[in-house]
Amino acid sequence: MAFEDAFKYHIDRTNHVLSWQVLDSLTVEDATKASELVKSGLSSLNGAKLLVDNRFMIKNGRPVVFSPEVNAIWEQLQSSILSQVSQCAVLCSGTIMKMQMDRIARASGFIDVLQSFWNDDPSVMKKEAYVFLGISSNELIDRPLSV
Repeated sequence: MAFEDAFKYHIDRTNHVLSWQVLDSLTVEDATKASELVKSGLSSLNGAKLLVDNRFMIKNGRPVVFSPEVNAIWEQLQSSILSQVSQCAVLCSGTIMKMQMDRIARASGFIDVLQSFWNDDPSVMKKEAYVFLGISSNELIDRPLSV
């Protein structure tokens, strides 16, 4: 899958939310490019909130997680943007993804601003994340997915 199809992002300037969706496993090159896009997007927001949507990281009906190399890129990104982010909500594809996101956040120091969400009912998980961030909607996350 091309990077542009695997990684979608949006900046909501009204609510100061940078959101992104990961729709497929990312290569190291993809994660590096995504990291640069996140840093660039954050440069225009004050007290930014992040909304990360990993719900669609599923292959053959089973949740997938990031490779150790991609995890290292996410950890570096979190360390470098911590001072710019007030809150981060992560929607996960399963319990293993939730554990992975929490582990990366602990390693990077991001754990104080990050909350990972997993629920069998995606609408419950999304609502919990919105409450956590103090928002009622998000253009990217609420858009019907066309894969």
